[in-house]
Amino acid sequence: MNILSLIYSSISLVIMLFGIITIIVKQWSLKSSAVYYFLSLEIFIAIWVIAGILQIIFSNPSDNSLTLIFVQIGIIANGFAMICSVLFASSLSGLKPIKQVALYIVFLLFGGVFGITFSQGVFKVEYDSTLDVAKSSTNIIWIICLAGGVVLAGTFFLWHLIRQRSIVNKKYKRGINFLIAGVIVAFYASILVYALRFIFVDLQKVLLHSELITTSVGTALITAGMIIGGKTALYGSSQVISINIYNDIGLNLYQGIFETPHKMNEHLISGVATAIATFASELVGEEVFPRAIDLGEYSLILDKRGKYAGFIACKYPTSLIHRGLDQVMSNYKPDMEHEEISKLIDDYLPYGVPVKKTT
Repeated sequence: MNILSLIYSSISLVIMLFGIITIIVKQWSLKSSAVYYFLSLEIFIAIWVIAGILQIIFSNPSDNSLTLIFVQIGIIANGFAMICSVLFASSLSGLKPIKQVALYIVFLLFGGVFGITFSQGVFKVEYDSTLDVAKSSTNIIWIICLAGGVVLAGTFFLWHLIRQRSIVNKKYKRGINFLIAGVIVAFYASILVYALRFIFVDLQKVLLHSELITTSVGTALITAGMIIGGKTALYGSSQVISINIYNDIGLNLYQGIFETPHKMNEHLISGVATAIATFASELVGEEVFPRAIDLGEYSLILDKRGKYAGFIACKYPTSLIHRGLDQVMSNYKPDMEHEEISKLIDDYLPYGVPVKKTT
């Protein structure tokens, strides 16, 4: 048994479990696809690490059939983790053509990896007495597909974070710096270490499974970024100006400001939305209420529940904004105090507690 590899893997698993717990405790309330994709990313990496531990434990010179299964499970988990990273970034991006192309390429590359992994005679697991562990061997196409998939997934994730850094307020940038560093270590450093193992045979014993360490250290940095920057650093891909709640006669029941200083005529927002809804209803012959109004550089996101309607004024609207407002209005009650509504908004939108408007 290779003790050094076992230590690498065990440390990695502890770090991954901490990251998973952090997501569940700090982010689960958002109930968005982005959170689910990111949680799935960490779970798949944890499965990859566990499969690596089992590969080490069950390695023996006489029979590698069980070890082969664990290796294959680890590769599948790694591939799905990369796919989840692209799905996560794409769920927070409005650039549909770019994210569709990225998804297609990642699926294609890892489809090649999975196909070769289950090809007998091409992908093998053999016990190496010098390393004291069973290791896999395959062809150059498998390596290219794996490296290409990891690099593309990491690049798309990194692009999302760099875009985030240009959008969020200064107080969140430190958290995003940790996130960016984490992605660089988890994706690029890991594939570099993996490649060095194949290029330099003498380094195999030292570097065996060390990619698990770089991946988990990168994930630890990402987790630190999540804690430092809060939900906004990772998920705040829109610039949200304000949120309002009105009743059916246009009375403003709640207004919270995210971008300050800011001046907004809350009655004008309600009037515009009501006028558009009335006009649309007359055109189609039944009651219609718009879900979004394009204001050029900015957008107005709307959600109506019975006698009450919520409005979010924002820039770069995403599905997370629609989902968050939907959750806010689903849980809104007319007898709520201002602070209770602000807490509700903080639970379902990743932008912190809105500031109460002062007159």
